[in-house]
Amino acid sequence: MKIKSFFAFASFFLALLLFVSCEESTTTEPTPTVTGPDSMKATSIDSATVRLRWKLSPDESKTYFKDYVLYISPGAFSPKIISKGTNTIDIKGLTDGTIYTFELRARNTEDKESIGSAKIQWSPAFRFTTNINDEPIRVYETASSFGSGLQLYDPTNGKPKTLKVASGEFWNLGLYTKLGEVSLYSANYIANNNLYNFPKAPTWTTEISEDVFLTNTLDNVFDSQALSARKFSTNYYIDLTEPSFQNGIVIIVRTKAPNATDWNYAKVLIKPGANGLLQGTPDNRYIECVISYQKKAGVPYAKPIN
Repeated sequence: MKIKSFFAFASFFLALLLFVSCEESTTTEPTPTVTGPDSMKATSIDSATVRLRWKLSPDESKTYFKDYVLYISPGAFSPKIISKGTNTIDIKGLTDGTIYTFELRARNTEDKESIGSAKIQWSPAFRFTTNINDEPIRVYETASSFGSGLQLYDPTNGKPKTLKVASGEFWNLGLYTKLGEVSLYSANYIANNNLYNFPKAPTWTTEISEDVFLTNTLDNVFDSQALSARKFSTNYYIDLTEPSFQNGIVIIVRTKAPNATDWNYAKVLIKPGANGLLQGTPDNRYIECVISYQKKAGVPYAKPIN
């Protein structure tokens, strides 16, 4: 009887071990892959900084969602880890004129990256708040003895420049205020329509985009495509008396140097004053500008991604 009891106990113990072993070897389900962010846009803050903005991953509320990781190329940039809930970031330490690829992916709690990503190519651009004299960038009305023309970037001095009619050959834009009109034209339109009597015709070709952004800061004008994709013309102009413009506007301009084959791109903020875009008192009323300018021709801030 003792031998029989021993074998019965051994059989029971062996079965118990097999049961526990089976329980311990049970595999768990893998952590699901999260959906990536999308709709990335960008704007140039200065010559070394680009600001990115994107649409958050729809999986952020999931328990297995962890964060984002941003890859930057070219250059020796380490991947940047970005906290969940963040949809805007400034990337510093860049080089103006260089087109960077920014790719953002989401990660789950096991650091597995999303298949989908938000991606854009962009370049920083110079930001100017003052002219060659380190004064605010102002363009004056027709009756003023100060300059009514604007050169977006003077290569000799490295800044924007306000010019008089005598220097019309270097104008890119001009302010015209006669017979109740308050308009900003391309210098080419001004010359072709004899609005000012230039001694020499403008040597640069300047075109204005049909798009106008209602904002009082360049930092709010994001793009998801190259500026070259917009529609430009020397004949487009800005009616500065438009009521919807009175709190500030940003326009997009491109210029082509003499004998050049490609364009330089710029965004121009016309700052609001107490009574609209035209500030000051007659006959020295003016508009005040902030300019984002890409010095390298053929870099429309962004390039399409293949």
